Amino acid sequence: MALEFGIFDSFDLARGGAGELLDDRLRFAREAERLGFARYHVTEHHGTPLSVCPSPNLFIAALSRLTSTMRLGTLVTVLPAYEPFRLAEEIATLDQLTHGRLDFGVGSGISPFELGILGVRADQARDLYQETLGAVTNALRTGRMTHQGELLRDYDAALSVLPVQRPYPQLWYASGSAATAAWAAGNGVNFVTRWENGAVAEVGTTFWTAWEKHRGDTDRLNPVPAWPRFGISGPVVVASSQAEAEDVFGRANALHEERLLRLWHEHDDHRIDGVFSAESVLAKGNGIIGTADSVRDEIVAQVEASGVNYLELKIIFGDLAFDAAVTTARTIIEHVAPAARAAADRAARRLGLPVD
Repeated sequence: MALEFGIFDSFDLARGGAGELLDDRLRFAREAERLGFARYHVTEHHGTPLSVCPSPNLFIAALSRLTSTMRLGTLVTVLPAYEPFRLAEEIATLDQLTHGRLDFGVGSGISPFELGILGVRADQARDLYQETLGAVTNALRTGRMTHQGELLRDYDAALSVLPVQRPYPQLWYASGSAATAAWAAGNGVNFVTRWENGAVAEVGTTFWTAWEKHRGDTDRLNPVPAWPRFGISGPVVVASSQAEAEDVFGRANALHEERLLRLWHEHDDHRIDGVFSAESVLAKGNGIIGTADSVRDEIVAQVEASGVNYLELKIIFGDLAFDAAVTTARTIIEHVAPAARAAADRAARRLGLPVD
């Protein structure tokens, strides 16, 4: 399975307004498709300048009219934030609008403060996520939500629309946990994590071992015949020199980090301070910053060591200019992709995975 490249976007508020940012993101996504990126994934946040698009489905609906080949989706939809029946119908509608190009990322949410705004207790978020996931996927599979509620209410009603993809759009999950990787692989769910100083290699071993063990199971949550995607996510900045790349990334990441921490600090919670600083991101290898050649070499090294078949790159964030982001995106496809795909083939042969 050939290495794929995708885009990750959080819509963090830059120096301009929300309308300008969203227009630029639509332009950037169209350019990403033209260059050859396979997927454009958007995240979900509420009550924080970390996102000026708190309803990712709205952006996907707009982008569905402007693209024709790139897969579009969420990484992730915060399931406890949704009324399940309405979410099932929205997912089906989006899959119709994209003509079967929708990816459906799922998760429970990572910010207790965002969940609290929406009336969700943090200690119930995980159970509510699991119950919602079961209710929604069963409804999309059968066309009817018939659910005996625990945290949710009871349902017995037919959906007004079904998805193009059967039984439903591809499922995605993001985490750094090996245990979660085993769950995802065992269920055929596409999985994205971080490099974390090479710890991704152990997560990858867990993922592919679980996939091999359960690939013949008939009751997998994501029963698609193809091999799942196992990927690394992180920011990438390409510039004419290492110093310039570090300067551009430092400014953009500082703004991004401030947006990310804003709601936590408003609640006097400093548990994640420093986790997403430029120093921490670069020290762990979770961001790849430099010239075209150095970025290529680092991506090749990470791909060959980890056995990933997908890269989910954060290329436009903070106050990064549109033109600078496009330059990085073009460099990835034209200069990095050939060598990275060759590295992925070498890793696949070593791990006994399929090679295109």
